[in-house]
Amino acid sequence: MKSKVKFGCRIFLAANEPFQQIIKRAQFCEKYGFDSVLIDDHLLYGTGAAAAPEPFTTLAAIAAATRKIRVGIAVTDLVRRHPAIIAQTLATLSNQFPKRVFLGLGAGDPMNQTPFGFSAKHRVSRLEEGLKIIRQLWNSSIEKPQNYKGQFLSLNNAYLQAGQEKQPVPPIYLAAFGPRMLRLAGEAADGWIPHCHTPATYKMDLDTIIGSAHNAGRDFGVFRSAYYTLSSISKNRKEADRNVLGPARYFLALIPEALKKIDPLANHPGRIWENISNPKEQREIIRKIAAEIPESDAYNTVIHGTVEDSIEQVEDYRKAGCKEFMLTFTPKGGLWSTTGLLDQIRLFSSKVMKK
Repeated sequence: MKSKVKFGCRIFLAANEPFQQIIKRAQFCEKYGFDSVLIDDHLLYGTGAAAAPEPFTTLAAIAAATRKIRVGIAVTDLVRRHPAIIAQTLATLSNQFPKRVFLGLGAGDPMNQTPFGFSAKHRVSRLEEGLKIIRQLWNSSIEKPQNYKGQFLSLNNAYLQAGQEKQPVPPIYLAAFGPRMLRLAGEAADGWIPHCHTPATYKMDLDTIIGSAHNAGRDFGVFRSAYYTLSSISKNRKEADRNVLGPARYFLALIPEALKKIDPLANHPGRIWENISNPKEQREIIRKIAAEIPESDAYNTVIHGTVEDSIEQVEDYRKAGCKEFMLTFTPKGGLWSTTGLLDQIRLFSSKVMKK
């Protein structure tokens, strides 16, 4: 790469796998030179092929079993988790693993909120207030108690005793997509971690973030602009295409705003599954929507193909302003398949990351 970009790998635990397998994947990524590993925060998935372990305890286990690789959640939300608990948790992890922890925050997914009695309303406002509270609590002590009064959240002479004032603050990435979230990323976050972008739409949204950062008087030079995307690499282009097409369509089905941004003429009925309570019916509707997503739209948002293809695509996003790639490798068998997964990670490391 002409200027150094960083590479992270999203790792997971498949259904019925021993917990140790997610640790082994993190160790493998560290061995092969990845800068970071990241894990999801889900209570449930839209498939029975996945396991959904509690992410912060999982993150601690991963960090304890590795030496230097950065570890993070991409992403959690402040609907299911109170920002004071997030601040305490990140402070504790930072004490254990200084300068190795990062946090991804988003507005959250109603499919992981409403089944458990969490209201999906006002998700962005809750995030905006919660981000302020996290910052305040990382700067708190008994000598500096914090106060805050928002529409949804408040502090009343609150402070943490997790040793957070002695540690560097972990960087916070926002999974921002809409105009309001993009502005918030520029005003208050340390990084950006979207998915479902072409290089052109990535640059367009990053320009919005840069403008917001400048308006807020912030130094954009230290901002961490990342891209969370799927990747499938093979010596055979058609094989890589087959591996990545289904999951890439599924992601775009889940985010109709993303599809509209990259292809204004594409059809999408909107988030109609959010009005259906039966999870199996929800999954089936999303699958039907995904099947209608144009192939070209799916391919244009991911890193896929041969080594040469992947190098070219990474370079296109780098030119658009991306500094970090957070990759979900999709081997034969789908998003949660482990068949050939480590081979893909090894190939990408040796032939793309080393360029």
